[in-house]
Amino acid sequence: SSLFGRSGEMKLPLSAGSPDAAPEMAKPSLPATWLILHALFCATSMAVGFRFSRLVVFLLFLPTPPMNPSAHLVSLVTPPVMLASSNATATITTTTTTTTTVTTTTTVAESEAGANAHHQVHHGPVFVGRHAIRVRKWPHPNPGELLKAHSILAAVQEAQRRSRNRLADPLRPVIAVTPTTTSALQAPSLTSLAHTLRLVDAPLRWIVVEPGHRTDAVAAVLARSGLDFLHLVASDGASTARLRMHALREVRKEKMDGVVVFADENGILRTELFDEAQKVKSVGAVPVGILGEDEGTKESFLQAPACDEAGKLVGYHVSEETLLPAARSDMLLSTRLEWAGFVVNARVLWEGTAERPEWVRDLDAVDGGAHLDSPLALVTDAGQVEPLARCAQAALAWSLRSDALHEVKFPHE
Repeated sequence: SSLFGRSGEMKLPLSAGSPDAAPEMAKPSLPATWLILHALFCATSMAVGFRFSRLVVFLLFLPTPPMNPSAHLVSLVTPPVMLASSNATATITTTTTTTTTVTTTTTVAESEAGANAHHQVHHGPVFVGRHAIRVRKWPHPNPGELLKAHSILAAVQEAQRRSRNRLADPLRPVIAVTPTTTSALQAPSLTSLAHTLRLVDAPLRWIVVEPGHRTDAVAAVLARSGLDFLHLVASDGASTARLRMHALREVRKEKMDGVVVFADENGILRTELFDEAQKVKSVGAVPVGILGEDEGTKESFLQAPACDEAGKLVGYHVSEETLLPAARSDMLLSTRLEWAGFVVNARVLWEGTAERPEWVRDLDAVDGGAHLDSPLALVTDAGQVEPLARCAQAALAWSLRSDALHEVKFPHE
C-alpha cells in the first residue's frame, strides 16, 4: 500500500544516486547544526548579560562620598615636612569611592637670587578607606614625587598612631634591662638594639649594666642612641645573671613605674613585644624563638607558654619536643629559659608594696637563691605566670645561641 499515493499513482523508491534523494539525506544534520548554534548564542548572551548586570548593580549601589569631611576625620598632621626640589607648586588629589577626598598642597618658597628652592608640605586631613592606586615604574623617575609619597605615608602612620593612643589607655613606661660584657660584638649588638628601642611608642628608659667599670664603647652607643638611659656598673666579674639582678634592684630602689622588658644584647626583639608587655599585671610570658647552636648542638625551636582551651597556663615548651608542666617548678628552674620571654610589672619589685602577689618573690630572696639565671626564680609558682600574646605560637623575640660569639678575640690587637 505504501507504493500507491492518494491519487492511485504508483510511487517508486528513489535510488541513492538520484538528485531528489540529496535533500532527504541532508535533513537529519540540520537539527544538530541549529542546536550547536543555539547553545553558542545562549553562552554568548549569558556572558554579555552577566557582565552587563554587574555593571548595572555597581552603578545602582555605588556608595557616594560623605558630604561632611570633618565627620570622617581621623587626625590632623601638624608638623610640616621640608623637602628639597625644583621650583614648582603642585596639588595632589586622591579620590576614593568610599570616603572623602584627601588633598595635599605643596607651596614653594623662592629666593630672589634664583637659588635652590625648598618645598614645605602641609598635609590636610587623613581619611581611612580605600584609595585609588596608581601603578608606576620603579624606580620612580622623579625623586621629588617619591619623597612626597613617603611624606604622605608617614603622615598617615602618624595619624593612625595618634588615633590609637587617644582611644586606648595611656601607655605605661617601658624599662628595658640590658646586661652587657666586653666583646667584639658588643658595640654592634647594642647599636642594633638601640634602633629597635627607638621604635617603641611608649616612654622608655634603657638600663644598661656593665661589670667592673663603664667602658667608652658602651657610653658612646648610649650617647648616640637618643634614648633615656641609665648606665650602671656592677661588681667586677659579675655574671650576666648578676648584672640583670643589679638592674632590677635599681628599679626597686628608685621605684620606677612601668613594665620591665629584658632586652639582652644577643637577642632580637619585635615591636609587638612591647605592645604585649602593656597587658601584664604581675609577671607574664611570651613566645621566644631559639636560634643558633648551644654546646656544639645546632638547634632552632620555639620556647613558649602552653595553654589549655580556656587560655590558662598549663606548662612551657622548653625545647622542640619537650613540654614541661607548670606544676614542676623544679624541672623548669633547671631548664634554660630565656629572660627575653618574660615581662614584669615594675611595681611588684618594689619593697613593701601591696601590689606584689604572694607567688612573686622578693628580690632579696631571689638574690640569695639558686638558679639565678632562670626567670622563674622570680616566682614561687610557675603556674601563676600570665601567658601573653593569647598563647600564640609565634615568636615575639629571638635569642641567638652560639658558642662562637664568645670565642671572638677582643681587642683584635
